[in-house]
Amino acid sequence: MYIIEVAFKIPCPWRSSINGDAKILSCRPWGDNGARVLVKVRGEIDQDKLRGSGAVLGTAYKLKDGVALAFIRSKSCPCRLAGIGDAHVLQARVDAGRITMKIACEDRSEVVKILSNMRSSGIKIIYARWRKVKDSDFLTKRQEEALIMGLLKGFFDTPRRADLEDSEQGSGCCKAHSIYNN
Repeated sequence: MYIIEVAFKIPCPWRSSINGDAKILSCRPWGDNGARVLVKVRGEIDQDKLRGSGAVLGTAYKLKDGVALAFIRSKSCPCRLAGIGDAHVLQARVDAGRITMKIACEDRSEVVKILSNMRSSGIKIIYARWRKVKDSDFLTKRQEEALIMGLLKGFFDTPRRADLEDSEQGSGCCKAHSIYNN
């Protein structure tokens, strides 16, 4: 498995309708060439501009401090036309006119194909880095169990409901530290 981190400029049809920062939380194919986007917006969405770009604002949820979560449906998605819509996008962020993505690929040939499709679709790549994922990048079974136990017992809560002393005394409260370090 490979992970690509790629930053690029792309003319997302809906982007110009947002006056502020936007973070893509999720993006899914919609229609023939479009996408449904869940975006976290700090700023205002100009709905007239949005409609003019071939996109529609679905439900928007206002949060605090001028932040909103919004569902946007776009009839045309450059990422999808470039083949990124078929990729396993792990993370995407829209910032200062560029998109940064982390994409999981099965092998190196998929990395090359995605980057080639992006370039041939007119997407301007700012940078692209990829790396092969090694077995050592994953948690061992015991480390995963410790992490899950710590989450369940409240080791990572604020304030903590369990601490390292509880595990050292053998109370079974957390045991995350002792399992993780063995």
